[in-house]
Amino acid sequence: MERSERAFILGKQAIDELKEKKGRISYRNISEVSKKFDSTGKGIHPNSVKSNTKLYDYYKQNCKRHVANKKLNGQFLTELQNRKYHEIKLNRYKTNLQKRYEKYTKSELIELLIHAENHIASQNQMWIKEQFSKFKD
Repeated sequence: MERSERAFILGKQAIDELKEKKGRISYRNISEVSKKFDSTGKGIHPNSVKSNTKLYDYYKQNCKRHVANKKLNGQFLTELQNRKYHEIKLNRYKTNLQKRYEKYTKSELIELLIHAENHIASQNQMWIKEQFSKFKD
């Protein structure tokens, strides 16, 4: 059996085992669990997960960090719709704000930024219309 094929088989078995036992899927954990499935007991090296393209693709499909396009939390969407930008104060505690934003997922932060930019754009457009009407009169 070729080395890359051996690494893929052992790595896949290790990932499946970690998924089944709800363990964290990481390079190191895959390496440790793969020893259990290897007849020689050596397993695979943690870097083998990244260097073996088939195994890395399988890892990305199953690792929570790499799951793309997570569905947005319903609670977050209602919070986003109820957000009142005119109530935001300029002198806020940055550490509290940073802690709050760290709790969001990447997709939630993207939605938040898009929503904020849309709000800013609409406010700018209203301001321009006001200025134009003042100039016109």
